[in-house]
Amino acid sequence: MTPPTSEAPALDSNAKKKQPTVFEDLDSKDNRISVATKATSEIMIALLVYKLCTWTWLVKLAPSMISVAETVHLSLPVYWVIRKTFFAQFCGGETAKDCVNTMESLKVSGVNSILDLSVEADLEASSSTKTHSDEQTRQRLNKHADSVAEQIRTCIKTASHQPQAFAAVKITALGSPLVLQQVTTTLSALEGAFESLDTNNTGRLDKEGFTALFRMLSNPKIESLDQLFQDADCDKDGFVDWVDVKSSLSFNTKARELFLDASPTRIPGLAKEDLDDYEVMLHRLETLCDQALSTHTRLMIDAEQTYFQLAINTVVLHLQQKYNVKAPEGPLIFNTYQMYLKAAPKRLRDDYRHSQRNEYVLAAKLVRGAYINSERQRAKDLGLADPICDGIEATHQAYDAGVHFLLHEIGSSTLSTTSAVVVVASHNKGSVVKVIRQMQELGISPESGVVLFGQLLGMCDQMSYTLGRHGYGIYKYVPYGPIQQVIPYLLRRAQENSALLGGAGAERALLWEELKIRLLGSHKNTIQNSSAST
Repeated sequence: MTPPTSEAPALDSNAKKKQPTVFEDLDSKDNRISVATKATSEIMIALLVYKLCTWTWLVKLAPSMISVAETVHLSLPVYWVIRKTFFAQFCGGETAKDCVNTMESLKVSGVNSILDLSVEADLEASSSTKTHSDEQTRQRLNKHADSVAEQIRTCIKTASHQPQAFAAVKITALGSPLVLQQVTTTLSALEGAFESLDTNNTGRLDKEGFTALFRMLSNPKIESLDQLFQDADCDKDGFVDWVDVKSSLSFNTKARELFLDASPTRIPGLAKEDLDDYEVMLHRLETLCDQALSTHTRLMIDAEQTYFQLAINTVVLHLQQKYNVKAPEGPLIFNTYQMYLKAAPKRLRDDYRHSQRNEYVLAAKLVRGAYINSERQRAKDLGLADPICDGIEATHQAYDAGVHFLLHEIGSSTLSTTSAVVVVASHNKGSVVKVIRQMQELGISPESGVVLFGQLLGMCDQMSYTLGRHGYGIYKYVPYGPIQQVIPYLLRRAQENSALLGGAGAERALLWEELKIRLLGSHKNTIQNSSAST
């Protein structure tokens, strides 16, 4: 019998070499997973873009500079430069088809995609009553919304070719921003009236209080009062809370007729044409949801400005109630919560209670927020209270508390039994590490599908690829669209997030180190990263 050779134990030792944990990989300066497959030209572009983002004056002036270039017919060379830099870094292409290679490349590294047609609308774009009649404005906005809906159908179809992918939706592009603003104003007034009638601060109203609230509506139909209260009083204890009230007095049911009439009242109503446009918008969205359901493609509804958000939220809750049944593949419709808003923690908990009472799965993406400068400026200009948390630490606390709340509601549930699914959309490594630790404490596996992570294409790749390597559900937003539409959108995001884009110190250091190795040569072993992933 031949004795074993001395090499055998060494081979066995290498085979059993301990692999780094996700925490070790996230902290390691030698982890080169995000740069190993990048072309040298891609690394150089990324370094240039990150550097440009540190020039706050450039980020601030960029939208105006583009506007001037368009005015003097110099958009072609300006867009050429942007296409080769910012667009190449942060976008997947100009069409959904252009994004397929990017999505496939991400998938190879364990990173999934949220395909995002980056088209949205704001009040400035929709307010054209100075040159058009109201009917002309309505026709134009509805025609535009129909066109965007068709483009989103293409987005959903393209995303459906990759298992577990999302398509992103911005509701302002699928209806009239003016109507969404009016609905938000009405819902805000309704909530304010509820709070004023809750004189005991119990968070509930009896039938007398509900009746007083009902009479503040612009078109109260007294004959429907008793039935509405019975429907709202779910536990039949003679009281209703805010979740009950907003369910019964909803724009998504026949109760929207109670808000008919645009004359000034304590709780303002809407003109019939506006309510009709709201219903048409719902139909567009439900048609897209039906397509998403049939193709097994999830929809991520993005958050937008506060003057639209209450309307957007009530629309999404309606869609979740209709489509987010408990199923092995999990929920279909995801809502977005901007945790830098002071009202966000209560809104999140209220919506979870709504989902429990109506037996659907709450699917929530938590972000910090992207409109801080414009929101604060608007509040200042209009003499409104600042809607943003007082300081970054307050925002961090609200964000972490929101994730913690959902994680504990999820507990040890599976995707087919859970009451909630959360997407931790953050570029903050501290938040991500904290969530992973909580997942381990609660016994939530990376592959469970009940906790996902999300980041933007071209940002924090090191974190994204590391999470993908360790089996976590990580997603990249992959924006696309015609450059004249997408670039202003991206630059507005850069303006809101210049500190994040320019302050990606670790990412920039890693890219610079990789470039030096490739251009100058190094004795340092750059293969260790790829061997660790085998």
